[in-house]
Amino acid sequence: MSTDARDAILDAAFRLFVERGYDGTGVARILAEVPYSKGAFYHHFASKEAVLDAVIQRFFTATISTEPDPTASARDIAYSLVGDYLAGLDAIAPFASPSAYYAFLTAVAPRAREALRSAHTGATELLADALRRERHPDPVNTAADVVALVEGHGMLAVLRGEHPDGEALRGAVDRVLAPSSRR
Repeated sequence: MSTDARDAILDAAFRLFVERGYDGTGVARILAEVPYSKGAFYHHFASKEAVLDAVIQRFFTATISTEPDPTASARDIAYSLVGDYLAGLDAIAPFASPSAYYAFLTAVAPRAREALRSAHTGATELLADALRRERHPDPVNTAADVVALVEGHGMLAVLRGEHPDGEALRGAVDRVLAPSSRR
């Protein structure tokens, strides 16, 4: 079976989960949206829960870079996090509005907690490592502040009905990364 079938099933599942909720979407409804059989569905996914796990991975955590690069500066890593976040929002645009995305994320948070925690921790540790290499005075808290800033900026923009402003976000990241901006 092709990855096209898997991707089509994930796309349909994500759109339906956002529109109808996870509990309001069954396998039969997902299959009504794609040109694949029940056999194809179960070839790629053991259950609806497995589809949800794949949706969380693809639409929530896969866009976050957590691969160590010992040559990357803290600023480059932070800007990459900004880019990853914006790319993630752009990737969900064909399926859901950002506000629907956040509503879905909130609804599935208990099921997605570990995957989200892992991605968040990985991004924070990656940035903290770069800050340590640069001898930043407070690498752990600064890294956590940057990650929270990216997430919070995006959420506030969505609540205002706007797409997050990458340039403004990078400027805010620069201010947090500057050691003189610390308390």
